[in-house]
Amino acid sequence: MPKWRSGLMASTVSGLAFAIVLITLFAAVGANFITDFDPNKANPVDRFFEWGQEGHRLGTDQLGRDTFTRLIYGARLVWVVGLSVSLLAMAFGGVLGSLAGYLGGRVDGLIGRISDGVLAFPPLLLALVMSAVIGPSTRTAIIALSIVYTPLVVRVTRSAVLGERHLSYVSASRGLGNSEARTLLRHILPNVVGSLFVVGSVVVSRAIIVEASLSFLGAGTQPPNPNWGVMIADAREIIFSRPSQLILPALVLSVTILSLNLVSDALADRIDPRYSSRRGEIR
Repeated sequence: MPKWRSGLMASTVSGLAFAIVLITLFAAVGANFITDFDPNKANPVDRFFEWGQEGHRLGTDQLGRDTFTRLIYGARLVWVVGLSVSLLAMAFGGVLGSLAGYLGGRVDGLIGRISDGVLAFPPLLLALVMSAVIGPSTRTAIIALSIVYTPLVVRVTRSAVLGERHLSYVSASRGLGNSEARTLLRHILPNVVGSLFVVGSVVVSRAIIVEASLSFLGAGTQPPNPNWGVMIADAREIIFSRPSQLILPALVLSVTILSLNLVSDALADRIDPRYSSRRGEIR
């Protein structure tokens, strides 16, 4: 395939993925204006309405709750979790990774060993253990996943700082009498912030899928709060009689995760071309 065709196809796919991400984000922000139904209000009289029946665009579930409304409010929870985990992991991981990469020595060794220890556990398993200790809730899931994904940010940030600290502009900054802290904050960090945003975008999609898995297992967001993982779990008992109740949240979750992954790849190629050489560290 010619380069211009492959490039056009890639840009078209990335554009479509970005549009889907924006739609879910706008739906999450404007959920109150998009639908008039209460996502948690059960009405057994209205159970299992068909699509479009009495104003229910995607019907109702086994408790008479509007399916479309729960999907929309589920998007809000998805973004709250994904962005919260990503921002917390970027904040702590960015600081620790910068210190490890810039100072090196014992600081690098200590931070590296702790990060390796956390990364040795599967994210879902570690989050399950923390949820069991603290108690299942959305807040617990955010805290657990922030801890789980901070070492990932540490590793990528450390690698980026290591690539910068021996360049000539760092030596020039030191030669001008700037302190180590000023050199790191003023000169190095602006050059590695691209890598930080790239790994942060990856953490968003990973946090969303793991939190949905936790909610499906009963260790994350608790019913009746609208959550795509909770909706999938609730639909297990009616999968054969009402398959749409399981397919819809599963499809929305899958498309959202795929779109976020495509957007993160496009973002990486745009703002951090060196990302391709560190792709294994993130993926």
